[in-house]
Amino acid sequence: MGLMRSVLLAGSESRWLRAQATRRAFVRRAVSRFMPGETLEEALATAPALAKDRIGLVLTRLGESVADAAEADEVAAHYLGALEKIRAQRVNAEISVKPTQLGLDIDAARCLAHVRALAEKAASLGNFVWIDMEQSRYVDATLELTRALRAEQANVGVCVQAYLFRTEQDL
Repeated sequence: MGLMRSVLLAGSESRWLRAQATRRAFVRRAVSRFMPGETLEEALATAPALAKDRIGLVLTRLGESVADAAEADEVAAHYLGALEKIRAQRVNAEISVKPTQLGLDIDAARCLAHVRALAEKAASLGNFVWIDMEQSRYVDATLELTRALRAEQANVGVCVQAYLFRTEQDL
């Protein structure tokens, strides 16, 4: 499991490794319980079976840190579309977004605008947005982003990392 965890963690930052890992059958089998599909459509298709066991989905797009503003805009558009599909298919699913995918490293104000738009869209559809905690260097920025949005929207939460020593104090 340690090797698999290392591969997945490295894969989150390396496009090449992420692409290689998703092509390998042993990797797909190992993560299938936690990652029910490589596409939004595949993941949503698992919802009825999970719903029988009263299990909902938390959907996230693999990857971190985008290279430019246009890519951050595309990720935001992807999540807006995902919220629409969740509503249209009436599945028990929420989204979990990574601030660096929404442009945190490029422009913090743009990232805030993207997450705000997602939270507003989710609220209008009766849904929720999770902000995913990434690497430890992003903890303060992620918590600041979450606090700003929670002051405006009740349908925003943060996913913290239990293994960080500071997490108990952050909570």
